[in-house]
Amino acid sequence: AMAEQDKDNPTPATPATDTPDATDAATEAKPEQSVAVEDVGPARKKLVIEIPESRIAGKIEESYGKLRDEAVLPGFRRGRAPRRLIERRFGESVRDDVKGQLLSEAYSQAIEDESLAVIGEPDVKDLEQIELPKSGPLKFEVEVEISPEVALPAFEELKVEKQPTAVTDEDIQKEIDRVRERMGEPRAVEGEPVQADDFVIADVKVHAGADAGQDAEVLIEQSGTHVWVAGESREFRGHVVGIVVDDLGQRLAGKTTGDEEVISTTGPAGHEDERIKDQPITIRLKITGVERIEPASVDQLVQRMGVESEQALRDRAREMLEQRSQQEQQEAMHKQVTDQLLEKVEMELPEDMTTRQTDRVLSRRRMELAYEGKGEHEVEQEIAELRAGSEEEAKRQLKLFFIIDQAAKDLEIEVAESEINGRITMMAMRQGRRPEKLRQELHARGELEHIYMQMREHKTLDAILAKVQVEEKAGDEKPADEKPAE
Repeated sequence: AMAEQDKDNPTPATPATDTPDATDAATEAKPEQSVAVEDVGPARKKLVIEIPESRIAGKIEESYGKLRDEAVLPGFRRGRAPRRLIERRFGESVRDDVKGQLLSEAYSQAIEDESLAVIGEPDVKDLEQIELPKSGPLKFEVEVEISPEVALPAFEELKVEKQPTAVTDEDIQKEIDRVRERMGEPRAVEGEPVQADDFVIADVKVHAGADAGQDAEVLIEQSGTHVWVAGESREFRGHVVGIVVDDLGQRLAGKTTGDEEVISTTGPAGHEDERIKDQPITIRLKITGVERIEPASVDQLVQRMGVESEQALRDRAREMLEQRSQQEQQEAMHKQVTDQLLEKVEMELPEDMTTRQTDRVLSRRRMELAYEGKGEHEVEQEIAELRAGSEEEAKRQLKLFFIIDQAAKDLEIEVAESEINGRITMMAMRQGRRPEKLRQELHARGELEHIYMQMREHKTLDAILAKVQVEEKAGDEKPADEKPAE
């Protein structure tokens, strides 16, 4: 069990043992061993554990005793085989099993005795070379990442501003237009130049090196990739296979099927592939087609949304926008709280985990965007933007994780299964999908934990907000459908 590393998970791990009597043993005298603890980096400890010969011999005798009672050898009844034959037949496997049990038990006992809040799985040094000695003690080293010490400020000292919420008729129209586009149908564009908000269908190759030729090493190759053409409103920033290109919209605008675009750039700092991360690369796009979204009509939207009329559609849009506005108001106050906590709390972060946290940041943000009901290309665009600067964001999120974790413990925050199911149902509604199907997909991708952690964070921040000083700002915007006074 100790050989398996799960270092993507910052959640403090509960050490496991291989012995069925571990619970009973906890109430008895602890086995003899010695432990030396050293600091080997920020929030990282090295444990040098030594198991005495007497403990090794006792565990071997215990194993042989169980094996003698259960083993069946030719010519002997169960439990009657001589010890020497059992040793000859099973000696090597017994020693391997004893070694595994002793390593796991000794490690679990060590972190309990030393009161270490371990994160993830231990890193056992030279695990494959560790042998059970024929005489003398067994000595091994383990490095572990631990939760850094977190000293939280008094929440009553924090101050936040609460901005008013308002939904205008213009907001409602923009939302309806956005949904019309999201529910629209793509149509092939032939003989016309590419324009903003089109989707270019392209065969894409990413080569190693700047200004690389066709023969350079191919790092990524995808056919039929849909590339969204960002317009002026997005400052022409787009992405190809998750790599942000600042002027992609300008590069693609005006091109037609059959054209090729070659882009020399530097891979994003947060990219998962070390050959691309911070490295010079060349992106080649061969345009094989162009699609333009034909927005759904209002009548089609009325039918698909299951409402009776356009006014009912507008009423529903207003209700959704009001809920979203309140959610954004709460998120804005959450951010004020987290910004202050990040500024006030000092801590040393585990170095290796900062890099590993990058993937968690991207995965979590992807789910947040899905919960907000964003379209697929909007999600991929923001994820690409986040990936470009995700290393710094990963450090921020990792620090925030430990702060929120400590606050959740102090405030005794828990998340019920029913709350998680409710969040999945809401995500499914906003995506127009069945909740049970979405839950199955989240489970298969291992993302249910992200939902739990996200909800735990939100509940914790809500609990902190109940204690901070809140200043409500006056609003001067006219709500939607409000008639001027006569």
